Amino acid sequence: MIKLLCLGDAHLGRYPTRVPTDNPSLSVRAIWKQAVVKAIDNNVDAVILTGDMADNNNSYFEAYGALRSEISRLNQCNIPVVAVAGNHDHEVFPQLVDSMPDDHFTFLGRDGIWEEKVLKTRSGRSLRCVGWSFPDSHYERSPLDILSLPQSEYFTVGVVHGDLEGPGGYAPLARRDLDAQPVDLWLLGHVHAPKLHEDHSAPVLYPGSLQPLDPGESGPHGPWMITVDDRNQVQAEQLPLASIRYEKIVIDVSGRRQIGDVNISVAEQLEEFVTELTKHHPQLQHLSCRLVLEGQTRLHRTLSAEQLANADAYDTQVQGCSVTIDKVSINTAPIRDLQEIAQLKNDPPGMLARWLLELENTDDHPLLRPAREAAAAVYGSAGFKGLGEREPDTETLSRLVTQQATLLLDELLAQKEDHE
Repeated sequence: MIKLLCLGDAHLGRYPTRVPTDNPSLSVRAIWKQAVVKAIDNNVDAVILTGDMADNNNSYFEAYGALRSEISRLNQCNIPVVAVAGNHDHEVFPQLVDSMPDDHFTFLGRDGIWEEKVLKTRSGRSLRCVGWSFPDSHYERSPLDILSLPQSEYFTVGVVHGDLEGPGGYAPLARRDLDAQPVDLWLLGHVHAPKLHEDHSAPVLYPGSLQPLDPGESGPHGPWMITVDDRNQVQAEQLPLASIRYEKIVIDVSGRRQIGDVNISVAEQLEEFVTELTKHHPQLQHLSCRLVLEGQTRLHRTLSAEQLANADAYDTQVQGCSVTIDKVSINTAPIRDLQEIAQLKNDPPGMLARWLLELENTDDHPLLRPAREAAAAVYGSAGFKGLGEREPDTETLSRLVTQQATLLLDELLAQKEDHE
């Protein structure tokens, strides 16, 4: 059996956002050290690093030192390390490899040229690792265009930092090109969301960021333990070592009549969520939450206008995990009967209610067209293009339009009631 520990996108030198900065155990470096301990305790055949282990833009020397010390520790335990460079650490790894003995540390793909290394595993089997590294901070072409890999009797792992089915700029990789290569397992970097793709001729794993760095990186994070049996069957399991987690939590406030009732619902449902989460992830030390209030309530207008007066009041401690509220979004609805309001024929509220009912059943309503055009103009502008953000999809646009139309309907009905 072959046993590997795979990780990437640690961005050593950066610190997670929206969490306390005075707790060393929340740092990326702390989780990197834990991953190395796991590799040693499990006596793995190799540790595979898929790029962007260091962050070139922040604390360069801190990142360099953390990488060097832990790789040396693995070397002392006779665990080889195989690494490729990503767009952030394309300068770090060449310097690192030049300063270390190469007995147990292999840097593949220097200068954007594919290289391979054959390792002898503890079981006696040979493992072929082929890899490519970023030569610069951007790479427009697919690295697979220059790969001509011969067949091998050895189990072959392909290691590359790139964007699967991405638009370009960061080594775009096409599924068909991955499948065309004689590779038994692909280990990729660049995408921070962990994902195991098993719909390929060979499994494709993005280990994701080692420790989540911002609210966009929700869910569990940590390195992956990979085993390959004698029939070359691959098993991959995430080790959720991350001490931080970012989550969006939906709170149902249906039927609440007073703000105090809403506060009680938020506190109770938040504690229930965190209690269940820490049951399965006892290593969690900090949870940063974005709350979404949903449901039909008479407080819809009040919540939409005033939000929650003091979201910090919900910060708490549950089962040793500190919980902070980063943001509160209001997605509630008034207690209105749209079907009844829609019967008002020549009345603005009736017209708006009919549109809202239609929005529930179609993806091509006239209300969505100007929203699409506005979004396209904004996301296509020079300022947004550089961010690499994608335009909101139809579902997101529909939700936003529905939310604003519901607020308008509530205001129209309130004005109507005031004049009756």
